[in-house]
Amino acid sequence: MEKKQILVVTNAITEEEVFEIRKAFQIDKTKQMKLNLVHVIPYLPTCYFNVPSLSLLVERYYDEARDSLHHVGSHLHIPKKDQWLITGKIRTEVLRLANKLNSSFILASAQQIKELQRSLFFKNIYQYALIKNVNQIEQLL
Repeated sequence: MEKKQILVVTNAITEEEVFEIRKAFQIDKTKQMKLNLVHVIPYLPTCYFNVPSLSLLVERYYDEARDSLHHVGSHLHIPKKDQWLITGKIRTEVLRLANKLNSSFILASAQQIKELQRSLFFKNIYQYALIKNVNQIEQLL
């Protein structure tokens, strides 16, 4: 049986959701799931980089996003090679990465799932993966 590739969107993920993922991953005794993490940083207009104080804010935002991704990765024991920090629109970049990784599922917090599901109006999302909420992770096993 082939391993299920699961892409977890860490934008706005809560500690409770991380705990549920970790619990479900520990239940998977046969290790039929492989987790990848992604955090998407939204594009900021380039004019912001010309103002020194805004440039510092952008840099701080990037650092916080990277630290958040690594924090979730350490809790889930995901190697850094399977952690992705991407800049762009969350909907576009998550689906592109899911396609690239041949993901079976995308897990997103309740806050981000609506943004991802908006893609149904633009293209057939099922060619990429099935979007699940982290509250439904037990159904993946």
